[in-house]
Amino acid sequence: MATKRKPYVRESGRCWWKGNPCYRFYMLREGSSVFSIWVGLLLLLFLFSPAVFSALIKNPLVRLLNSAALLAALLHTKTWYELAPRALNLPEEKLAVLVKGLWTATIAFSALALLFSLT
Repeated sequence: MATKRKPYVRESGRCWWKGNPCYRFYMLREGSSVFSIWVGLLLLLFLFSPAVFSALIKNPLVRLLNSAALLAALLHTKTWYELAPRALNLPEEKLAVLVKGLWTATIAFSALALLFSLT
């Protein structure tokens, strides 16, 4: 027998995430993914029109957006390197070694990319 009562639906406003610091950080991390779109568009522009790309990349606004994209990428890297190894269910000391290795590889490859981009 079906009931005629309406199910209880808790109201949530547009700013539900502002009440809890964990939710605010979650929204910051998810909102920062917009910068990934920016980087993707820049890479497409570089592929299809390198001359326009080289002129655009010197714009101060583009440099500001690229700096924000770098900070967003660092935020994503930090949170990923903290969460992903925990899925492996390793002891804490092995987990620390793995995270340090990931950061070392990231810094090494970033330095290598910077070296190639400056030459």
